[in-house]
Amino acid sequence: MVNIIRTKRLDLGIVTFGIVLLGTLVEVYMTHKVSSSSENISLGRVWWIKWWLTIGCILVAANFSLVVIFWDSISKELEKSKSQTWMKVFLSYCIIMMVFWIAAAFKNQVRGENIPATYASLDEALAK
Repeated sequence: MVNIIRTKRLDLGIVTFGIVLLGTLVEVYMTHKVSSSSENISLGRVWWIKWWLTIGCILVAANFSLVVIFWDSISKELEKSKSQTWMKVFLSYCIIMMVFWIAAAFKNQVRGENIPATYASLDEALAK
């Protein structure tokens, strides 16, 4: 949001986080709607919400990956005003957040499925 105010340009991060936020709000609304009615619907099985959130998480991860992909040109610009420590922390942050959002996309996609939390069972789940 600060980048939008400062540069007067739309930031891709706001758009990608907005997609995830909108999907989450729709899911919360539908969960409340279903829980207050007599219908018995498992939201883990509502394919379009699941895919909306998964694609949103992948887009957020892709946004963080842009920093990693274009790091050479970004670092040349940042080294004029930022310290080497700050740049290493920023790059590490982007890599960690990229991995986090990829994991969130995977976790969202497999939620509602009966997958035990072991590495062996994860291999079996991925093989399906």
